[in-house]
Amino acid sequence: MKTIIRAVFCGILCVVASACDKSFSEFLDKAPGVDVNENTVFSSKVQLETFITGTYRFGIHSIFTYNDALLIPAPASRTFTINAAATDEAEAEVTFFHTENWNDANITSADNPVGREDYRYWVRWTAIRNCNIILERLNEVPGLDEAYKNQVIGEVKFIRALNYSEMLKRYGGVPIIDKREQLTDDLKVKRNTVEEVVNFIVKDCDDAVSLLPTTYTSTFRGRATKTVAQMLKARTLLYAASPLFNTATPYMSLGDNNKLICYGNQDNTRWQKAADAAKAAIDLAPAGNFALITDKGVDKNYKFMWEQNDNTEIVLAEKAYGSRGRTQFPWYGTQPSVIAQAWGGVTVIHNFVRKYEKKDGTPQTWDLVNGGSDLMKKYSELDPRFAQTVGYNGSYWNKDYPVLETFQGGRNSAACWGGAWMKKLIPDVLSTSAGAVPNSIVFRLAEAYLNYAEALNEAQGPVQAAYDAINIIRARSGMPKLPAGLTKEQFRTRVRNERDIELAFEDHRLWDIRRWMVAEEEGVMKGKMYGFRIYKLPNSTTEYRYEPYVKEIRTFLPRMYLHPFLNTEVYKGYLVQNPGW
Repeated sequence: MKTIIRAVFCGILCVVASACDKSFSEFLDKAPGVDVNENTVFSSKVQLETFITGTYRFGIHSIFTYNDALLIPAPASRTFTINAAATDEAEAEVTFFHTENWNDANITSADNPVGREDYRYWVRWTAIRNCNIILERLNEVPGLDEAYKNQVIGEVKFIRALNYSEMLKRYGGVPIIDKREQLTDDLKVKRNTVEEVVNFIVKDCDDAVSLLPTTYTSTFRGRATKTVAQMLKARTLLYAASPLFNTATPYMSLGDNNKLICYGNQDNTRWQKAADAAKAAIDLAPAGNFALITDKGVDKNYKFMWEQNDNTEIVLAEKAYGSRGRTQFPWYGTQPSVIAQAWGGVTVIHNFVRKYEKKDGTPQTWDLVNGGSDLMKKYSELDPRFAQTVGYNGSYWNKDYPVLETFQGGRNSAACWGGAWMKKLIPDVLSTSAGAVPNSIVFRLAEAYLNYAEALNEAQGPVQAAYDAINIIRARSGMPKLPAGLTKEQFRTRVRNERDIELAFEDHRLWDIRRWMVAEEEGVMKGKMYGFRIYKLPNSTTEYRYEPYVKEIRTFLPRMYLHPFLNTEVYKGYLVQNPGW
């Protein structure tokens, strides 16, 4: 595989290119004639730690896009904004943001992943190679005690599993590389089946759980723990149990190769395995000092979780960067141009706003034909997470814009197609005079509860434990319990909506849509996407009129349920392309 060949050379380069700044300087300051090579890496614990740091950078993805040409050469790194704009969550302000290519089915195998969503494709192979090298040579490092070696083995097995999990949800089965490849080896490794890849990930996760510590000192946040390895196992099994993979008949036929894109049979016990794994993650969390944020008030718990770095709910975050100014990525591709003079923000479309219940747990009513003159009243009635997620007309943004004006003619209304901006992920402290550290959450504890509720309902129906898991999430934001007596199908609808709201803009929706196989439903990734025009009322200073309109009619083709592989690899004859590409 060309990508794997590239990884042979990148494996050593990452020692330099992806280490922390201090380590990078130390390498540059080496005396002439002193080479940094693989033997150097495994000559001491200090050198090994530097290599592990680089492997984390290559191996831990981010929900943000940093436009990092040092890690991923341009143009591949330039996805510019988050994946929400490819879903019914949002619309990108700027049409050249590459997530927009999903909306008109303009994803192709000719240039994917370059400039498309999967800009880390080849970087994952480098991370996997690094992990395999460490596993092979760890015992050569002098002076390591068994506890530390076990920790390192657990860390790299987690990183390897994470990268395979990220590829599984995009491509289905991919080649399993569990040892260091040499240039003399046959590098044209064929794809493994979905089942084989899932089993490989689960085995690495089980090993990691058995070897990793439950927690680290505060200076080591960002490293893998038992809880995060168990959460990765639970997420992987949840995806594997979902309709996209857990079926005898794939979304499109791949002939004799159907097992590369699905199991080839439907088995409901897969849901129970996913439920058991999620429950194990919940049970592990207290020992790792992980807990839901519940002590800030129902109108602040949720925002504290996504805004405050290293809070107790975050099980793992990507930690590659410190503070970033408003004209640096990721902020430059997520903040509205009319607020931060950035390239462009993420406007929340009305399809997503309609998902929010009222505070009493009943649906909010929106007139999509005639609109209405009670917009602020409707906003005030919504689930408290709405105000902690969405920058809406009249809400606080930051010290530069204490009151948002998204009404027609307002100073924050240009290109605000949905009538509101995404506020979540963008902390209040970020302004024209102050930068902010991105809170790049990879796993947080609330997801384990949502995974558990969904999987348990699919395995057993809406049993009390499934209700309890959802109600814990709702209660911390002041929302009432789900009504008793729901059918399995009704509970499924509620838990999916709860997932949409709780995990909004955290890079879950695109994958949930596809694994549930609902992308072709009207208003999801296909059909009408509603914008929102807001007008001042002539006789009121507090109320506004809203008028929904169809901003865009999107296209989704069945082949888009999985990503295509690069044609440059497929044409070599060893890699089977996904159907329809």
